Amino acid sequence: MPRNRRVLVVAGAAVIVVLIVLISGSGGQPATPPATGAASVVPSDTLAYIHLSTDQSRPSVTSALALAARFPGYQALRDGLMTRLGVTGPGVAVDFARDVRPWLGKEIALAVFDTPTSTAGSLLVVAIGNRRQATRFIAGLPGDGTATYAGTTIIGHPHALDTAIVGHYLLVGHSAGIRAAVDVAARRSPSLSENPSYRRATAAEPAARAGDGYVSGAGVTRLVAPRPGLLGTLGALIYQPTLEGIAFSLTPASGGFQVHEKSVLNPQLTRATPSSFTPSLVSAVPAGAALFLDAVGLNAVIPHVLTTIGIGARIPKLLTRLGIALTAQGVNVEQDIVSLFRREAAVVISSHGGKPVVTVIARTPDPAVTRRVFAELEVPLERLFAPTGNAAGQSPIFNQTTVGGVTAHQLVLAPGLQFDYAVSGHEVLLSTSLGGIASVARPSSSLLDQPAYKVTLGNHPARVTSLLFLDLNQLLSLGEQTGLITGTRYSALKPDLERVHAIGMASTSGEAESTAELFLQIP
Repeated sequence: MPRNRRVLVVAGAAVIVVLIVLISGSGGQPATPPATGAASVVPSDTLAYIHLSTDQSRPSVTSALALAARFPGYQALRDGLMTRLGVTGPGVAVDFARDVRPWLGKEIALAVFDTPTSTAGSLLVVAIGNRRQATRFIAGLPGDGTATYAGTTIIGHPHALDTAIVGHYLLVGHSAGIRAAVDVAARRSPSLSENPSYRRATAAEPAARAGDGYVSGAGVTRLVAPRPGLLGTLGALIYQPTLEGIAFSLTPASGGFQVHEKSVLNPQLTRATPSSFTPSLVSAVPAGAALFLDAVGLNAVIPHVLTTIGIGARIPKLLTRLGIALTAQGVNVEQDIVSLFRREAAVVISSHGGKPVVTVIARTPDPAVTRRVFAELEVPLERLFAPTGNAAGQSPIFNQTTVGGVTAHQLVLAPGLQFDYAVSGHEVLLSTSLGGIASVARPSSSLLDQPAYKVTLGNHPARVTSLLFLDLNQLLSLGEQTGLITGTRYSALKPDLERVHAIGMASTSGEAESTAELFLQIP
């Protein structure tokens, strides 16, 4: 299996672990920090690390269980845990309550890391509360031989992963991953818990968390940023050249999950603190928006957002061609256009007539100059998109109309493909539909009035480096209507995805670190 695909499979298995281990929770005791010793037996250069509390005395575990139980797929995921993780082979039944719970300790973790082989290293680390019962459990599984490495017995299992017991942890993974963990436990190589970036990133995690994780800078580059779709967009938002690592934690809260994220940067390479701002555009966003992203420097992010929703695959190339054409016409692209999106700007995705509409809102310090610059775009755009040679096609059509009380300029490139813009006060509005211009220029109500926004972002800091709001239910509906989200896998996941109503995120930054607070609304 290719490395990236195997990593995704293992990450998917980790989600299964999240759901199954929580069935051991019971409340009643004050919240205490979770056990974290699993990080001491995985390599320091781990790319991604997911850690979960299985401490039966922690109230946060019980609360997380209650939220997890709201997902329709919880039962099936729980029942299929052992087989999907590869601990057991075909025809081997494992009952969690009977076979695992009696020996399960207070934590479980999954690590993904590089190895000298062509196979990505993946290791499941399960804390053992009763070694005798854990040993009996492993001995009862089908085996196909053993090997010894540095005094540790590694047991092979047919059609399944290898297992070994190191200290008070059961290790499940490929032999290379287990050997690496044995070396770490014996202090022949450094552990993740000793990694300075990991220690910095996880230093202020909430004590009441039910789970947490860490992705190194290399992990973001290799596992997140190259991915298509929403995951790639997230990678574009969080990646920085000086990024050393990102830690996140999951804490049950009233109505959903609170996610705390902290990114740490190399202090010797960091030159400037990312620009923070007081959000001022959300009041212009109409209620009912499916996505709202407010940030500084959106010129680098907008192409990723457009590609995510299926309309931006050619955007970077078209922007390059447009820039060349405008420069030839004497337009200072960097100063007059790109600079608009280096200040506070927002991307809004909404629905008009059942179709997704993308609208960009930016501030302009000089509306008159901006109107002149955009007027000068018409001739280069006409030349850029005009049919060439014998190629069939529609010549660009320019229209001017009034919508929402403002003068909007419309460039129709082809049936169903248009570019609209308007300057309203000190705001520049760019949209794929006149409806997008009208809804922002004269909204009947704003996103601030939307209950889901109040729940997820109502208490964001006064100054931020970015705000993100997702109405997940509406985004899924738009994806279905446009055919961008299809397939049997989506159909199987849809009932669970629909349980997350909305997501809000606010990020802030310091000299060598940034933090983000997310809230997942689960009604």
